[in-house]
Amino acid sequence: MPLSDLVQTMHAHAARLRALYGRIGETCAECLASAAANKQWQDACSDFHDVYDDLFFPGGGLAWEQFIDGSSPDVSAALAFLQADPWYHRSGYHKQVVWHRFKRIVLTREELQQLEGVALDYLGRRVRREFWHMARFVRLRGSTDFWQRVEQMASDPVRSAQAIKATWLVLAGQNKPVCRAIAGEVRRASYQPGYQAVLDLRSLAVP
Repeated sequence: MPLSDLVQTMHAHAARLRALYGRIGETCAECLASAAANKQWQDACSDFHDVYDDLFFPGGGLAWEQFIDGSSPDVSAALAFLQADPWYHRSGYHKQVVWHRFKRIVLTREELQQLEGVALDYLGRRVRREFWHMARFVRLRGSTDFWQRVEQMASDPVRSAQAIKATWLVLAGQNKPVCRAIAGEVRRASYQPGYQAVLDLRSLAVP
């Protein structure tokens, strides 16, 4: 199946998983009210778990296991998964695992460029925990052209959210303690009234 078709399939599967998981939350609120309500909740749980293994990754659980254990040389499913960037129960964990696994896979130039494209897309999205696993991958495998693009974005005098996140990525590539710095700023803002967290961490960058 072409990569673009795998991406579209993953979007559809993620939407179904979100709907089914949402049904669990809806029925859980009343699951103790009556035997019938409890049955609805149990059915919702079963409906979600019955299809999860088939839908959470392109090709289902078997394709996932083959990618993780290295028994399949085909990385198209994992590439489609990251390009689709699906959001559903435990999807963040699965993205972390995929980025980690890609560090140990021999990639073609085209596959590496596709992964670098996904990494650049992350700069325009909300930062979740898989962002830092992506950063570890590009720190080890990112090309010179990729880092030049990131550094150009990070040096933009207009300090947009994208420029700030590009700066974080540059810092992560330099193995600087960027996560610790961000956590410290957020923590300080939480307990010090009136303090505005400083998240533009250009001061940590190597001149």
